[in-house]
Parts: sequence; structure tokens; C-alpha cells
Amino acid sequence: MNADIPSQLAQGDKKAFQAIFDQHFHALCGFGYKYLRDTQVIEDLVQDVFVSLWEARTNFEHHMAIKSFLYVSLRNKCLNELKHQVVREKNQEALIYELESEQFFSARVIEEEVFGKLHLEIETLPDSCKQVMLLVLNGLKNREIAEKLSVSENTVKTQKKLGYSKLRQGMGSSFEVLMLAF
Repeated sequence: MNADIPSQLAQGDKKAFQAIFDQHFHALCGFGYKYLRDTQVIEDLVQDVFVSLWEARTNFEHHMAIKSFLYVSLRNKCLNELKHQVVREKNQEALIYELESEQFFSARVIEEEVFGKLHLEIETLPDSCKQVMLLVLNGLKNREIAEKLSVSENTVKTQKKLGYSKLRQGMGSSFEVLMLAF
């Protein structure tokens, strides 16, 4: 490699950067493959390393410093990727375990039954009360509901109170279970 390459790189010479890229890209990919067995991920990591090289281009006085930077950076990126893979696998295992558990299944069935009953009860409310309660279920605050329905906040509060009262009567203990979910 030309001895002037590090100084040319430091000055932002794109041809010098391309020469470094051409000389080291495939070797770095081979090096990364020893850590990770995913060619696409490795190529992405190598490209990230070259972006880092470009950003730090003024810090290198000789070619060995550049080469060292490339390999150390890639090793660190590969190790970080391996750590992320382990975390992702643990999260997937935990999620699968949770989804397969009988408690998760039972809770979702009960939740769906209660919400189904709630929606049936809401349909029996007077229109203005029904509109307010559906917006409450969507997570809107009193002020937002008032703006959306072009009514006062006091009207919203009154309709909510009426709605909760009628839902409590119609749903019985299911309503109390539902309120614990909120």
C-alpha cells in the first residue's frame, strides 16, 4: 500500500479511502465470519467499520494503525452482535414460555370474554353515553373526549359516571375484574 495513503485519507481523499476499502473489505469479511456465520450481517458490520474509519480518518499516521483500527473495530462489533443475539434468544425463549403457559392462555381467554361482554353492555347505553365510553376505552382523556364530541368536560364526566354505573349493573363482578385491568 502506498505510504501516502494515511495522509491522503486524513485530507479526505476518497480515492485513498477506496484503496483501503478494496484492499481490506474481503479480508475483514473473512475475519468476521470466524465470529458470526451470517454473511449479510458481517458485510453490514464491515461497512459500519469503514464508516467509522472515514469519521476517524484524521487519527492515523501509518497504514498499520488503519489496519489495526479496522480489525479491532470489527471484532468489537462482532462481539456486540453476539451479545445482542444472546439477549434476543433469551427474550424469545421467555416470550415463548409465557405464551405457552396455561396462565397466559387462561388470562387471555378471560380477558377476551370480559371485553366482549363489556362491548355488548356498551351497545345498550344511550348514544351519547356510548360514544363517551367507547372513547374512554380508546384511552382518551376527558378534555380530548370533550373536544372530539364538541361537548363540555362536565358533560363528559356526567356521561362517564352514568356509563360506569350502568355497566356496573349490567356486568356485575365482571366489571370489577375489568376495572382492575385499567
